Order: sequence, then C-alpha cells, then structure tokens
Amino acid sequence: MEFNLGLIKSENQFLLRSFNDGQDDNGKVLDLGELKNSNLQALFYDEDLLENEDLKSALLEDSKYFPIRSLKEINTDFDTFQSLPLEEVKSIFSRVHNNWLLQNNVTLLEELFKVITHLNGLWPNDRTTFFEELWFILKSNLGAKSVRIIFNDIKIAKKDNEKNKLIQVKVEGERLPNPTEGGELEAKIMSNYEKEFNNTFDIAEYSEEKGQVVITATIKKSPVVIMAEVYELSRMQKAILSALFTGLSEKIQ
Repeated sequence: MEFNLGLIKSENQFLLRSFNDGQDDNGKVLDLGELKNSNLQALFYDEDLLENEDLKSALLEDSKYFPIRSLKEINTDFDTFQSLPLEEVKSIFSRVHNNWLLQNNVTLLEELFKVITHLNGLWPNDRTTFFEELWFILKSNLGAKSVRIIFNDIKIAKKDNEKNKLIQVKVEGERLPNPTEGGELEAKIMSNYEKEFNNTFDIAEYSEEKGQVVITATIKKSPVVIMAEVYELSRMQKAILSALFTGLSEKIQ
C-alpha cells in the first residue's frame, strides 16, 4: 500500500509522510503552499488552527480531493502522529479513507440522475470537459490515487487534401485531470481491450494485491478504458459506477 499523509504543523507549514512498499520516509516539513502540489491521500489538522479563516477556507476547498480530519477524531496529537509506526498509520488511513469514500459513494447515488443529465448535456459539444468531469467522479468514488481515461476522438484535418483522423486521447493525473493526445501506447491499450467492449461497464482486470484496476466501458457506443490505482474495490462502488455508465449510454433526449 502506497500513500501520502499530510499533517498541518502551523499556519505556514505541514508535515508530509510518504509510505511506499512498507517503508516510511519519516516525513518532511513543507511550506503550506505546497499542499496544492502534493498528491495526498489524507490530511490531518489541529482544531485550534481553524481560527485562521484563510486556512479554514483552504481546507474546505481541498476536502473534495482527499479526506481531511481533525487530530481529535483519531485521538492523537502532532508529536504522537509524527512518530506513529507504520501499522498504526495504515489502520488510521484505512478507517479515514473508507469513511470518506463511503460518503462520496452515497452522495453520487443520491445525485445520480442529476449527474447523468449534466454529463449527457456535455457529450455532444464539449467532449473534453465531459471526460475531465468523469475523471473527477471516478477518482473520488474509487478513492483512487491516480486515474487514467483513454477514449477515441476525431482529429479534424487542417488541410483540404487531408482526412480526419481517429486518435486516442488520455485524461490522467493524480490531483487534477490533464487531457492530452495519446500515442502508440494508448492506441495499443485500446486495441488490447477491443474484445472487452461488449458491455456498458465491466471490470476487465483487478489486482487487490497491487491495487490496480482496469475498467472497460462504452458511452453511446464509444469505447473507453479506465486504469486506476485504488485501495479497495467494493460491490457498492461497482454497482454505482455501473449505473452511472448505463445512464451515460442512454440516448440524449
């Protein structure tokens, strides 16, 4: 399990602890402005710091990217958290992450028809925004460390003697979606899963040990491959995302 946790030390600094293959880097103190560039999976804070309105506002904004919890909720303080052994940190992270993920799943379920209607409205004329918003939905509802979406698009010819060209586009990132034109790798991935595009939504591959999942889907008969790093993949997540993609495959009224 690989994850990064942040702990706000003051109004200007936070501690970043990274856990990679069972190893802990013992943490490093960074300027609070670096939060925007850090791929965190959870952030903790001292409630006394919330008297700072700017910090409170920043935390509220970041809460859509990862769970943010008070140290009181996990019954610890800064000094204790800084020296917690790996197994205890993993237990805290799993509990906090799972609760945040459940909240995201329930919210999507409650707003499913509204979300589907909104995305379907983007599909005909704003395909890039459609996939950027879909990327964010997938990341928050899979609780993923990273997400990559690959889909087909048409590259319009710029000259009279040229033809329009079928290309692959990838939308990927850790914190925010970044759409770019794909290359040979994306074309090969799309070709590799060609036989999997019979269903609206399917888990093509999943390794619980590696935390990697590949999802194949079709949106209005257009094939899509989704690759993500996840910490779990529950029956509820599968059901909600399956319902989402079924709704996205319906004809626009």
